[in-house]
Amino acid sequence: MEQAMQVFMDYAAAFEETYVDDDWSRLAPFFSKDATYEVRGGPLACKLEGPEAIFAGMKKSIDTLDRRCSERKIDLLEAPQVTTTDAGQELSVGWHIDYQYGDAPRAGFDGRSVATVANGVIVALRDEYTEEEMANFGAWMQEHGEGLGGAYV
Repeated sequence: MEQAMQVFMDYAAAFEETYVDDDWSRLAPFFSKDATYEVRGGPLACKLEGPEAIFAGMKKSIDTLDRRCSERKIDLLEAPQVTTTDAGQELSVGWHIDYQYGDAPRAGFDGRSVATVANGVIVALRDEYTEEEMANFGAWMQEHGEGLGGAYV
């Protein structure tokens, strides 16, 4: 298995464990000291630098959205693709996340995660959303999402 695939899949599994128990320290070995995390598209767009800021931003987002919903389901839309770049191996994978919040209709959106792996760690991670997906989810949030957030900063 290519290094980027192994690192990302191990990170994703560790992230899901962290989602359950809130132990963010388990994610530190997966990131370089100068790693970046960027969210592209929609109102949550931001760029975080360094593992401490990345984990604080992720925690804030899931605490104000994912964990407030009674159900959260993530499905891959395609097999991960790995390419080699000047910065290292880049893994890209599309996914769909779906939420149940109280009695509201289920809501979700598609996204893409792109991780750059060098020397066995993630040096850059970004999540990409289309404006259309975010507009649709934003409309759902306006109508049904009282008490929900999702911002990283």
